[in-house]
Amino acid sequence: MVCLRDKTMIYWTIAIGICFAGLFWWHSASLKQHTMPNQANWQGILRVQPDEIKCQGDYFQFTGIDNDHHQLRVSGYLKTEQEKRRLEKIRHPVKMLVRGQIQTIDQPGNQNQFNYRTYCFSKGITNLLSKTTVVNWQKNRSTNPIEAILGLLHTWRNDMRLYCQQLPKLMQTYALSLLIGFKDEAFDEDMEGVTTLGLLHLFSLSGLHVFYFCSLLKQFFLRLRLTKETTNILLILFLPAFLIIGGGSGSLFRSIMMAELGILGTKLKKRHTQLNVWSMTMLVNLAFDPYVILSMGGQLSYLLSFLLIFVGNYSSFKRAWVLNIVSLPIILFHTYQWHLLTSFANFLIIPIFSNFVMPLVIASAATFWLMPQLSDWLTMGLQVFHQLVTLLSKLPGQIVFGKPTLGFTAILLIISLAWVAFPRYKKHFRWLLLGCYLSGFIWIHFPLHGEVTFVDVGQGDSILVRMPFNHSVTVIDTGGKVGFLKPAWAKGAEKKHLPPVLDYLHSLGISRIDTLCLSHQDADHIGDAGVLLSKIKVSQVIIPKGMENSRGFQTKVKPYLKKASLFPVLANQKIANLPFEIVHPFTEGKGENHDSLTLWGKFGTDNFIFSGDLDQAGEREIIARYPQLQASIAKLGHHGSKTASAKDYLDKIRVKIGVISAGKNNHYGHPNPETLQTLKELKIQSLSTIDEGMISYYFTSQGFTNWRFVRRNYEKDTVH
Repeated sequence: MVCLRDKTMIYWTIAIGICFAGLFWWHSASLKQHTMPNQANWQGILRVQPDEIKCQGDYFQFTGIDNDHHQLRVSGYLKTEQEKRRLEKIRHPVKMLVRGQIQTIDQPGNQNQFNYRTYCFSKGITNLLSKTTVVNWQKNRSTNPIEAILGLLHTWRNDMRLYCQQLPKLMQTYALSLLIGFKDEAFDEDMEGVTTLGLLHLFSLSGLHVFYFCSLLKQFFLRLRLTKETTNILLILFLPAFLIIGGGSGSLFRSIMMAELGILGTKLKKRHTQLNVWSMTMLVNLAFDPYVILSMGGQLSYLLSFLLIFVGNYSSFKRAWVLNIVSLPIILFHTYQWHLLTSFANFLIIPIFSNFVMPLVIASAATFWLMPQLSDWLTMGLQVFHQLVTLLSKLPGQIVFGKPTLGFTAILLIISLAWVAFPRYKKHFRWLLLGCYLSGFIWIHFPLHGEVTFVDVGQGDSILVRMPFNHSVTVIDTGGKVGFLKPAWAKGAEKKHLPPVLDYLHSLGISRIDTLCLSHQDADHIGDAGVLLSKIKVSQVIIPKGMENSRGFQTKVKPYLKKASLFPVLANQKIANLPFEIVHPFTEGKGENHDSLTLWGKFGTDNFIFSGDLDQAGEREIIARYPQLQASIAKLGHHGSKTASAKDYLDKIRVKIGVISAGKNNHYGHPNPETLQTLKELKIQSLSTIDEGMISYYFTSQGFTNWRFVRRNYEKDTVH
């Protein structure tokens, strides 16, 4: 608009921006007001669409709407295989009687973590219903014609999902995402290379797919000898239906809305410029869903479609290059990394995708019911494409940049847009942009401060210790879920979730760990070690001596060690580049709680001690061997259990602050009342990840220290 130098347009834009800021505030306030308080025992009837129901082993989840129009995200565990089969057989919209616990949706527990609360609010979901029991259900026979039509579309989508799930494995993943916008557990695993190369947009239904399906339909209607007028009417009716069948994402809404406006403009003989169509679409979308602009998908969808209006006549490679450069600030803000081959991959893959992959997927889905063998052959062709993407993704070029601040991201985006908008000064903006990226990279990768951060991993431990300027990066434990023996029907496909500490490391621009310390073999301490070792470079792994022979280590760690050096250690052993002294264990053990690796170190003006799940006997052994040992800040053993945190131990080492890493509403009752009473008697302040979320202690070589708590709305220079 500055380029157009139209003051009236600028004033209107500012006025509309203010109005939508007010709309966003009202929408957010309305959702918060509509949120129900926590309730331990809630019972109600929910309207549920069949395509919303997902069963993974004995775990199920769906979204339902109660009689007061609260939209709830429901989850629970099934007790029998018969219950699972009954739930999976639901094929139509139902009214479901359920019991469970109503919960508010928490803010993220870790810095730079995905904001699940904002995501739910963007979907209109105000509460979680957990530990749910499905009592019974009946078919929802709605008398409202709009609700009946929506129910029919959701039924068709569910039928298509069940049909696509019969396809060969790889074809199944492609068909589900490209035809109905459904991404199951296999998607993340199969599409790792696609994600690395920044090609994920190809599998999110948007403009490319809408254009493709509209072109197919036009060809089909042409063969039926229908007039252009009739074809346009049918497309106007088809596109809203495709919005529901395709999953209703923000990018799909944008694409369909723009296509609808274009067709309506032709039909009414009112030609609108592409910019006007884009603007009207965005206004309508924001009116229905103000949160769309907060998501990476929404930001990229509108930014790139806006750019295509002005660079549509560029050559394919130049267009791909421009789109990638302008979208880079948003990508880094949300994902913290970028691959150097992304522009080349988009230039190379998009034509193959449009002319080869999409026809293969549609042909396979269309013919499978009649000729299943043909689908197997088509899948072989798809595997060639998939292997090409995987091969490209494994080439060097992945840059872990880190997360730029919101203000710095805005500056990068403005300069990138100016680089496109003002060709006359292109060279100046190019060097300015390069200088900004370089300075941002240096600022993120060489921080003036160090930190000791207790990551909120739920019921488990994971701690990051890094020195100023990233001179050394140490991670103590990785967190992980404790597995329980289940019958075959209750075991879902194993989904390798990324450890919270990995996402945090990437947001700090950290692409390697100097030392990974694993305190003992319990799954809540080393369960995610395998994923961490496979996703980031680790120079050395330290474990208590004897743990290398344990079953937990052999299954969860050893297969993933690769080039990392392994050091089984005992107390007083020196390890290069380790900013700690090892004070336990004293003898070789089996990697059990009482064998826990215990580390002591000084950071800033405070001494820290980290003791894994060490019991009271081990604590007393430490103060007997090291009578002069002091630590003002202690990571309390065993998540605040009464088996640890002996009173004489805490008193002897003069602890002032005790940090407890435990999960909210955990089954073990951690921290135990006995431990909290001990802390109270000794006047030790307790900090818990349950209440505070991620707990960070920042320090500099000049002696400045600062605490930060993610779940508080303020920071403190000191903790008293």
